[in-house]
Amino acid sequence: RMPTPLGKHERRPSMFELMAENARAVATESNITLTVSLLTLISTVILQTWYNIVARNSHYATTFSMLHSEYAAPEMLDAFDSVDDFIAFHGVEHYPDEFAKAKKAREREKIYKIDHARRKVLHWYGKACLFWKKGIIPMDLLMSFPGKRRALYFLRNFEPLEEANRILYGGPPNETFDCIREMYGLEEEAPADDFNNGMCSDDNLGGKNAFCPTS
Repeated sequence: RMPTPLGKHERRPSMFELMAENARAVATESNITLTVSLLTLISTVILQTWYNIVARNSHYATTFSMLHSEYAAPEMLDAFDSVDDFIAFHGVEHYPDEFAKAKKAREREKIYKIDHARRKVLHWYGKACLFWKKGIIPMDLLMSFPGKRRALYFLRNFEPLEEANRILYGGPPNETFDCIREMYGLEEEAPADDFNNGMCSDDNLGGKNAFCPTS
């Protein structure tokens, strides 16, 4: 950097002063460059975070819309209607027994629609439970749909059918029901302790089912 011309009475700056002035100029330029770089980095982080939030919410919305569409599909509504009609015809206390009797007697024509309805609805709730566990859909969306009321309907009407089928053919209890209880805080909706004993009574399965306890 060339020194500026001096006036008649001006003191010529020393070499040290010139070096200090140049150093201050370089430092100022470095600070500006560092500030610009830092602001660029902050802007990039903010934009990336915003993009991730938008992408995540878009994924939530897409998956939630898919579940909602599946629930509202005609086949799903027919499944609910079939089970509701079966319960209304046989009564709340007896429909699991009638379902188990017909399955054991191989009377498929009587329970074909009910059995398929049980599997279809159970599959849907199992998928919703899996999405919740994996964090694919947040709980605030699942509280709005299917919601606690529909979850309660599912537990009360479909778990007795699933339990009757399990007792007849063996195997562990289906974990979907406990998952739904955990999701919606419905632990009090656990099956009665005497449910299995009732299903295996002489009035129901005749005490001859291999998976019923023997005494």
